[in-house]
Amino acid sequence: MSEWYTKIGFDGDPFSKDSGFEGHDTLVDEVFYAIHSGNMVFIVGESGSGKTKILREIIKRFGGKRKIIYVNCKHMQKEVNVEKLLQKSSGFLGKLIGKKPNKMILLLDEIESLSAKNAERIKYYFDQNYLQSAIFTGKSFPVEGMGQSIVQRISKVLKIDPLSDYEAVRIVRDRIGDKYLSDRVIKTIYSMSGRNTGKLLQNCRAVMTEIAHGKKQDLSEEEVARLLSMEK
Repeated sequence: MSEWYTKIGFDGDPFSKDSGFEGHDTLVDEVFYAIHSGNMVFIVGESGSGKTKILREIIKRFGGKRKIIYVNCKHMQKEVNVEKLLQKSSGFLGKLIGKKPNKMILLLDEIESLSAKNAERIKYYFDQNYLQSAIFTGKSFPVEGMGQSIVQRISKVLKIDPLSDYEAVRIVRDRIGDKYLSDRVIKTIYSMSGRNTGKLLQNCRAVMTEIAHGKKQDLSEEEVARLLSMEK
């Protein structure tokens, strides 16, 4: 059985395409500047807003020579041990004699809490130049347990704001062109997605799948609202 997108003339899933950092280019530049300047930054945003995507771009640009320590805290079952992460990044020698590298970039993604011990570890390793920079992401700032010693060292708190309706339409148009989905329908999908970019793309895929199976070119705003209400 063919995939939904082949039924309407796409070679692949248009929603697997990377649309870049639409609407957030300045924020990304600020994060890169913070890393080059040796600062700490906290990025605030909801799940699906693009926080992890920004960290992936950091890994792509700075990831050579084991410079990056990345941890998705959402998937950790226990507290992150920053000291062990630094030792591990030095390979076998780090594990054997406790050697730690210099000028590492620490990325803590989806952080919800930070113990006092780990806050002190991060402060110490940052002050001692083991860490060149630390980038945190989370839904709010500061997170539970993040003491003043770390808060004072964070040079900027950057909030990922929702895209405008125009930017949301442009992201979808970049993927599917002008043949399918009116601008009004895309705006309806965006609104029903809570103005969340990740959910927008997910819901656009659901709507396009319905179009492919029904052999239509578009759905009305009412049909879209009904379909997405059923998807929840």
